[in-house]
Amino acid sequence: MKPLVLLAILALAPRFSETNSHASAKRGAEQYKRGQYDAAVKSFADAATLQPTPQNSFNLGTAQIAAGKRAEGSNTLEKAMAEPSLQAETLYNRGNSALASKAYEHAVRDYSEALKLRPADAQAKRNLEIALNRLQSMQRSRGSQPQQQPGAPQPKQQQESQSNQQRDQKQQDADTEALLRSVQQQEQEELARMKKARGESARIGW
Repeated sequence: MKPLVLLAILALAPRFSETNSHASAKRGAEQYKRGQYDAAVKSFADAATLQPTPQNSFNLGTAQIAAGKRAEGSNTLEKAMAEPSLQAETLYNRGNSALASKAYEHAVRDYSEALKLRPADAQAKRNLEIALNRLQSMQRSRGSQPQQQPGAPQPKQQQESQSNQQRDQKQQDADTEALLRSVQQQEQEELARMKKARGESARIGW
């Protein structure tokens, strides 16, 4: 699984003067690169307090997830969604957090939304497949019932409950398979468009 994505602090710095917020963000980026995630959380939190921007929220949330504070990090990342250019990376990072927390339904949702914004993202597609497989395995495990003694009658209510569970699980399995097929189709269509664009470019001047 591709590691969490952190924004390039220096590349997005203001041109006029280095503020205290930027200094804290720069320090946080350096700490993050060294694997000092708790320290990075503090630095990014200082930056976000001084200048509450989507970028600072993105970096703070990413550092919180890396430090093991997944629920807190996911909530912080929500603030970064206000910036359209950050949405795909935000959804990807939040999906990674959900996948690591075994919140597979949330992971599937976030990876799917990330792929809608960036269909050619191979890592997001791969992580979606992992999340779907684990979700299906979990659903099958939950759906299994302890076997009764042969010939023992089952109460009607229990039979109906089991039947409903099996029907719901089949529907969920069908939904997840359809989702994966849709993502794969989007990827194929994107590849076809890229090939077509390359072909048209090559024909210029013929």
